[in-house]
Amino acid sequence: MLWIHRAQAAATAAVAAGVAVAGFAAAAPAVAGAAPRSAITSVPPASHTVKPVPVRPPSSPGVVTGGALPAKPRAARQAAPDIPDTGWTVSLAASPATLWPTQYSTLTATTNMDVGPTPYWIQIYDESTGSYVASCASGTSCSISVTEPTTSLQEYTAVVADGADSYPPGNEQAVSSVVAVDWQAIYVSLSASPTTVAVDYSTTLTATASTDVGPTPFSIEIYDVTSGSQLWSCASGTTCTVGIAIGMAVTDEFVAYVSTDSTAFPPSGIQATSADSYVTWADSGWQVSLSGPGLTYGQSTYTATANGDVGPTPYWIEIFDETTGDLLAACPSGSSCPVSFTPGETGDDLVAFVTSYTGALSTSGVQASSNVLFTYFQIIP
Repeated sequence: MLWIHRAQAAATAAVAAGVAVAGFAAAAPAVAGAAPRSAITSVPPASHTVKPVPVRPPSSPGVVTGGALPAKPRAARQAAPDIPDTGWTVSLAASPATLWPTQYSTLTATTNMDVGPTPYWIQIYDESTGSYVASCASGTSCSISVTEPTTSLQEYTAVVADGADSYPPGNEQAVSSVVAVDWQAIYVSLSASPTTVAVDYSTTLTATASTDVGPTPFSIEIYDVTSGSQLWSCASGTTCTVGIAIGMAVTDEFVAYVSTDSTAFPPSGIQATSADSYVTWADSGWQVSLSGPGLTYGQSTYTATANGDVGPTPYWIEIFDETTGDLLAACPSGSSCPVSFTPGETGDDLVAFVTSYTGALSTSGVQASSNVLFTYFQIIP
């Protein structure tokens, strides 16, 4: 695990010797009450594992992509084959049928006779987009490789027909079964622990992907949104961890991606994005946590709890829905701030602050940040 310290006006990085975590050198995290790290050693930027870009396999010779096709020469159709009593048949296969975005699947349509001496074409049609992806004027097979930049489930069909660019085509002789190709999805979450620390102390950011990114073309990347900088990148495994300390009173916003490894913000080839996590560096002593059900069948109560009464102070306890940016609750007094809320079926990410009242999701004036709580609504079957 890498530890990074960002001083007042400049970003520096530090690596402390310790236990190896996920392939990186680790240091024990500073916690409240522990002495702040004093020795800050500048190190080069994090190294990056450049994964190979998927290469498109070759298609059938003479394959035509797109819709409108040229007319077949008459000479090519003079010695038409004897068509068996069973007529034309065509099958379609995809290899592989499950893969990662940006990788290629090869679609191969196979007929029982050569279409060359006939007026017909072998054509592969994308049912999802409503367009032909390949057409072959001769032979008994027609193949083409297809890809998608992000998660997608596409369905394909092969036909033997007269080459019309409409679907279904004219004079259709045979149709294959539908073949599905799944460019599978991946998800990522980000957590910070602790979410509020004293100035110059460390917090640990942990990004967790839903599957090992090693076999994929992508990496897990952690960014400081506030500074627009990449903190760390992991090319394999399901977790990616980095520690960071800041030598000034500030609240920073962090996010994790599964994407093409890049130091740019945001990176390219984003496949998954976590909810934002917030960490507050402050010496005021405030702490706040957020609790509530992760799954609800209706309206539920979510409670932000501070470690003291905000009433005699200039601060409020506020709860926000990160997903929509809405302020759900603002409590000017007490140490507990409850709210009744019904999340969406796709889920909402909630976060709480002890902060100067703003009424808007902002890091300005924040004295303490909570954990991010993901909650979703499920319809009772």
